[in-house]
Amino acid sequence: MATIIAPPYYGTVLQNGSSGPDVSLIQRWLNGLRSKWPAIRALVVDGKFGSNTTAAVKTFQTIVSITSDGKVGNVTWNNLYTEYAVLYGPSEIYPGTSMKNGNNGATVKSAQIKLQATVPTLVPDGKFGTKTQNATQVYQSIHGLTVDGIIGKNTWASLYSTM
Repeated sequence: MATIIAPPYYGTVLQNGSSGPDVSLIQRWLNGLRSKWPAIRALVVDGKFGSNTTAAVKTFQTIVSITSDGKVGNVTWNNLYTEYAVLYGPSEIYPGTSMKNGNNGATVKSAQIKLQATVPTLVPDGKFGTKTQNATQVYQSIHGLTVDGIIGKNTWASLYSTM
């Protein structure tokens, strides 16, 4: 199997009570892995890490023989991404929820890296603040998208189609 590089890991452990676009991404990966491992619980992609997401993470961790604690740290993140990429390819996918001012995490950092092509002064720190919102608006304006400063499905698709 080829080595697959996971998208950036932000460094925060996601667990019961966590929320945001990174949780949505984890939920999408887990749902995608159900084709290989139907024992993984189907999840609503809502960006809220609750008991169902905890149970699905534990099942995944047990299947791939890593510590089954229901939390998504670096090891679980990389295993989830690698297994998902083996099935669907290594490209990054829309997390399933929009990113906006106040969000943080790996999905934000990944988008910031993409936005740097348009706004080189943007620092990819994984924190969606005013600078990221402004960079998003500049990008949206240039690419004929709705200028709202939110990275939704259309803005994400545009950012990731310009590799």
